[in-house]
This record gives sequence, C-alpha cells and structure tokens, in this order.
Amino acid sequence: MKRLLLAAPLVLLVGLAAILGWYNFHKKTDYAPAELVGKPLPARQLTDLHDGSLASLPAIARASGKPVLVNVFASWCTPCLAEHPYLMDLKAKGVIIIGIDHKDTPINGLSFIEKHGNPYARILSDEDGQMGLDLGISGVPETFIVGADGVVIDKITGPIVPETVPAVYKAVSEGTKLP
Repeated sequence: MKRLLLAAPLVLLVGLAAILGWYNFHKKTDYAPAELVGKPLPARQLTDLHDGSLASLPAIARASGKPVLVNVFASWCTPCLAEHPYLMDLKAKGVIIIGIDHKDTPINGLSFIEKHGNPYARILSDEDGQMGLDLGISGVPETFIVGADGVVIDKITGPIVPETVPAVYKAVSEGTKLP
C-alpha cells in the first residue's frame, strides 16, 4: 500500500505531462509569418547607431518618398553575413535599405558595418529586441518591403540570396509583393 501511495505523485505527473503534450501538439498557433503585410510599420522609437538620435521607423521609410527595404540583422548572425553582399548589390542598384540591428550592442553592430561595408541609409538599434517583437520576426535576418506610405508590402524570412536578388529588386522598385 505504501508503494502505491509513493507512486501516486509520479503517476499524476506523467498523466499531466501527457495531457500537456497532447494539448501543445494539437493546439493552433497564432503565429503568422507575414502578419504585418498590409499594415503600417510599428512606430516604436529607436536609436540611430551613427548619431544617437531617436528615430521612428515609419517616418524614415516615408521620408524616402519611395518603397524601401527594412532589413533586420545582427553582427552575431551568420546568415546575415552571407546575405550582406547582396544587400550591398541592392544598394548599388539604388534600393534604399534601413537596417535594424537586432539584439546586438551598438559597438558590435557598427563594427560589423565597418568591416563588411554599409548597405544601409540608416541603422537603428534594437538592442532589447522589442522592435523585433513588434515586427513579428522569428529570427534574423528578416527583410520587409515597405511602401512609400510606410505600409508593409511583403516580408522575406531568412537571408536574401543570389537567386532572389532580381525579384527583390523588382518588387521594391515597383512597390509590389514578391512573385
């Protein structure tokens, strides 16, 4: 009888774990990778990495007067480093790119840019990751095509690669979604 009483908490714990496991496996998530598409950029104030001023991402995007790319990156991100030359190519073609240095120190973000080149018209610091949450990113890099009105047109999850550069260039130039 004592053994049965000693085993009861273990049996309850295993039963609870089984119920929670079943629930987590079968529940629907609210995560939508392109949740911001068709909506304005979040208006959180961020610090400019170069001059320390506070800036609003939508205001910067609208000030360009044309569609822009908003690229979320970090110095510690290997795919961001792989993507970097293609951002430089897009900049050379006239694409305005706003960088958001996500969960990174300003010193590391600026060192990354100094070492690899600067594809960005502006670089904003998201050291605490709150803008990343506002944008609904799942990791870095992620890139948003944003219209001249500050509304998100499309989202690219993961790095821009050579095969996608022409489509990204066309979409941002025309202010349209990717094909």
